[in-house]
Amino acid sequence: MRKKKPPQTLKPLFCSSVNPSKVFYCPYIQNGIKSYDASQNICRANLEIKIYNLNMNNPIDIKPQLDRLLERFDRSALEPDPLAATLGYTAFEDIEVSCLIAGLFAYGRADLIQRNVTEVLSMMGTSPALFCEKFRKNKAPGWVLAFSYRFHKGDDLSALIHAIGRARRDHGSILKLFMAYDDPSAETILPGLTGMVCALRDYAKRDTQAFNSLLSNPSGGGAAKRWNLFLRWMVRKDDIDPGPWSGHISTSRLIIPLDVHVGRITRRLGILKRKSNDLKAALEVTRFLRELDPEDPIKYDFAICSYGKLGYCVSKIDPARCDNCDMSPICLR
Repeated sequence: MRKKKPPQTLKPLFCSSVNPSKVFYCPYIQNGIKSYDASQNICRANLEIKIYNLNMNNPIDIKPQLDRLLERFDRSALEPDPLAATLGYTAFEDIEVSCLIAGLFAYGRADLIQRNVTEVLSMMGTSPALFCEKFRKNKAPGWVLAFSYRFHKGDDLSALIHAIGRARRDHGSILKLFMAYDDPSAETILPGLTGMVCALRDYAKRDTQAFNSLLSNPSGGGAAKRWNLFLRWMVRKDDIDPGPWSGHISTSRLIIPLDVHVGRITRRLGILKRKSNDLKAALEVTRFLRELDPEDPIKYDFAICSYGKLGYCVSKIDPARCDNCDMSPICLR
């Protein structure tokens, strides 16, 4: 019997999901997956494999590097971070309200975000939740009406505070508002998030472009970075995230808060292929991170974001800087 010829020399493109250490070589891909098994010198179809092309990293290679990055960035890296402005609150209701305000205004320069959020929360007194419940738009304090941050003004802040107060009076908490619309069997938190956003918009009674951008609806296809950041703070509980909702919502359903830093770094690591920083891109990164930790994929977000925000990975590629980067072994720049 004539011996079958092995395929021409090819770079390894496949790793077995059953035995990750075993490499398979692919002679061609046509109408599905066909792989060459080097140990048996035969071609197989429908082999249980995961595909990583030359522009994509294998999760097995990335995980050790990201785990080391995770150890490097702890609570000391919170400055400047909007979450730092909320750390003084201990009551459940004040944590969720202060984090909601901090998350929604988390756009722009990091130091300006923290300064703005700190000023707003300090004016609300010792209990932001109680301030929102007692708030009436026709009796808004002068500091609320004088508020100005980027393209959001006093009327936007007034409508937001009013909406939070109405939600708390009607549902008892922001958590209960979220759970009223959530589907625990859904893969992600999108059902609860979309319902919560629509309810808050309805409470606010302010239909302007600026306010709708503040309470952006994920159904529009945007990355919903600020909402996903808020939900990360609420659901995860560790040294970074306060987690007042921990135990009510599974961390496995969270979506990464995709910003410019996370987008840039995950593309360089071969995690993200999509060019736009939209919801589809956020889900693409999240699915990859689930392969590293199915139960808590978003635990890597703070470290990845901090690595970019603090200047370790910048937009312009600099060979001298890049060669000394901790991520250099897995960077595809």
